[in-house]
Amino acid sequence: MNPVAMGLLLLISLSAFTLSVVRRFLPLFVMQPDVRWENPKERVVGILKYFFGQLRFLRPFERVHGIAHIMIFWGAIVVTLSTIQMAGRGFSPDWHLPGFGDTGLGLTYIFLKDLFTLSIMTGCTMAFVNRVFFRPSRMILSLEALVILNWIFWMMAMDLLYESTLFILSPDHPETQAAFLGMFGKKLLMGMGLIADSSMTSQLHAMGSWGHLILGLSFLNYLPYCKQFHEVTSLPSLFMRSLKKKGALTRQDLEDEDAIFGVGKIEEFSWKRGMDMYTCAECGRCHANCPAYLTDKPLSPMHLIMDERDHLKKKTNLMCQAALHKFKKEPEKVEAVLEEWDGENLVGDVISEEAIWACTTCGHCISNCPLMIEHVDNIIDIRRHLVQVESRFPKELTQFFKGCENLSNPWSLASNTRGDWFGDLGVKTPEENPDFEYLFYVGCAGSFDDRYKKVTIAVAKLLQKAGVNFVCLGDNEMCCGETARRLGNEYLAQHMINFNLEMFDSIGVKKIITACPHCFNTFKNEYPQFGKSFEVVHHTELIRELTRKGVFKAGKKFNGKGPVVYHDSCYLGRYNDLYDIPRDIARFIPGVKLVEAERRERTSFCCGAGGGRMWMEENIGKRINAERFEQLAATGAKTVATACPYCMIMLDDAMKEKGAEEEFEIVDLAQMMLASIEA
Repeated sequence: MNPVAMGLLLLISLSAFTLSVVRRFLPLFVMQPDVRWENPKERVVGILKYFFGQLRFLRPFERVHGIAHIMIFWGAIVVTLSTIQMAGRGFSPDWHLPGFGDTGLGLTYIFLKDLFTLSIMTGCTMAFVNRVFFRPSRMILSLEALVILNWIFWMMAMDLLYESTLFILSPDHPETQAAFLGMFGKKLLMGMGLIADSSMTSQLHAMGSWGHLILGLSFLNYLPYCKQFHEVTSLPSLFMRSLKKKGALTRQDLEDEDAIFGVGKIEEFSWKRGMDMYTCAECGRCHANCPAYLTDKPLSPMHLIMDERDHLKKKTNLMCQAALHKFKKEPEKVEAVLEEWDGENLVGDVISEEAIWACTTCGHCISNCPLMIEHVDNIIDIRRHLVQVESRFPKELTQFFKGCENLSNPWSLASNTRGDWFGDLGVKTPEENPDFEYLFYVGCAGSFDDRYKKVTIAVAKLLQKAGVNFVCLGDNEMCCGETARRLGNEYLAQHMINFNLEMFDSIGVKKIITACPHCFNTFKNEYPQFGKSFEVVHHTELIRELTRKGVFKAGKKFNGKGPVVYHDSCYLGRYNDLYDIPRDIARFIPGVKLVEAERRERTSFCCGAGGGRMWMEENIGKRINAERFEQLAATGAKTVATACPYCMIMLDDAMKEKGAEEEFEIVDLAQMMLASIEA
């Protein structure tokens, strides 16, 4: 190999790559600040698990594709060292990495390198065949992806050609002791007539080395311009992943004079959102279980990120100029440069408003993304801008916001009827029982929806039977703010949150029981952002605990309609990992035959109510609640057990829409438990 040619190749290719990477990262400096390096120990552990361990590829979900990716990933790491060594041999034929060569470490590496070369070629073949012939619906048939797979395959083929011909030319080379794949290639080529003295052997050897390096370095320079750029950004992106609680949104500082109240332009996203855009691998795992995408809504979490990335690339020239002015501390010029953009708008042109409002915030996209991209937070950022800056939102939300603002509930019902469900139950308020242990926070649905009032009463009766010292706020209760927050009205949400915190503090609340997963998630994961934490218990947790302590005894046999299927609430399951506890309650009740839906637990399908969707019309595609009801009915169950008011309301509506009231019933686990022990 020619040292001058090798030097020029490396200088030109590495310089070009560096310039391309700088051009990609410069725009991030114009985007909004975001602290992502606290708790370094936890972040390093995450890198070991999710980057090197590739744990999210090992889930029982299209595992073949996951294994293919792991084979290519680990192969790339191992073979990269061989590429460096090959480049070094362009200057000195016998050069090797320090500690390698004819040593135990060196020979071990050669064996592993051959093993992973085979792994990469096998993985590329598997991925190619799967994409072309067995492509899952989540994955787009991308010509670029197929080209990249071939590119990587032939890089490995060139490396194998280099190694095989090296052993023909140097039969005593020390690496022959461990390079099983190279020795196989040597035997194959010699069987075809190649010998050490043949000029063809030398030419193939040069072709293998130069071919591998040129393909590798050209691929390196292609990375910043294709989806494979995640090979560069995935490690830092995973290191700087969100460490906030799964069910929490980021708090907006409404008192900061320089605060941006949502995102209307690409540069108004945080720099981490920009890195997420570069990091998307276009695998489609995010929308594989997305209720909006699977019911033909104009939202795909994958395409959302891809479209934003394409928009970011279109604005790169301007944002690079703005970044340079920012480094020079010229804020006026930064704003002036960014204002020069006269292209498409982020919201409306790049991302349709219909897509933004289609999200149910079910969280599947985040939980299933191997690179932990924060799709839901991205969408909420845009909703905040639409609501708080432009006052643009679906017209039906006007009534929702007015109801919450004026009457502290989205139904716009009189707040002084909130405690009407008390009836003659003897439920006490904090004024009547100031030494209470638990506040039973009922929530809006449990107070106003006739269907879920029955669940509220069932929970209250169970607590009374168990001797739990609890109170309810009655007419003084206010909405927890969860739905307003997910609709982008952070100002309204924070008003309700602060009101509740002041009230809770005044009456000495330390423990909260709630029968609503949305309230549960908000109290547990979001209220601490505002300076106060509580012990928050979902009613299924307390019921299961009481059964285990023997407070509740198995009583009357279940006499509902047929087998029971439990529907996992997104906010109880995916966001708070409560999967087994509700099922334990169902199994505790004599006579219950529990069956499971195909989409359950972590991959459960949303009912369609989350993210404020319960308060919006659903005119595009199939109704999400209808899709979920059909999935549950397909199990053969006749009773659908829930633990969430939104889920009960949506599934009950779907059941009635199908005219199936006589065949099915929708009940809460608290109702099932009460019916059993009352006997």
